[in-house]
Amino acid sequence: MINVRLARGRRPLDERELCRSVSAVAGSRDGVQHIYAEVGAGGADLVLFVSASTQAAAHAAARRVVTRSLRGEPLRGWEIRESVGD
Repeated sequence: MINVRLARGRRPLDERELCRSVSAVAGSRDGVQHIYAEVGAGGADLVLFVSASTQAAAHAAARRVVTRSLRGEPLRGWEIRESVGD
């Protein structure tokens, strides 16, 4: 389970759109099993459930996927504020 906090971008998104944008760029090799999001006035909190051999590998995979999603038009201007693995 990896938590990623995002700073709001140019256009607001709801939870479903955010999850859809992130999951759209996750490949089978990334190990993402599920994504949960909460969106607020200042940005969003994502929780990615990632299957990986180590916590460090899960954290790296989650950051890769979220970083990839930030290149897409729906998340233009959004950025990672912090990420933490539990």
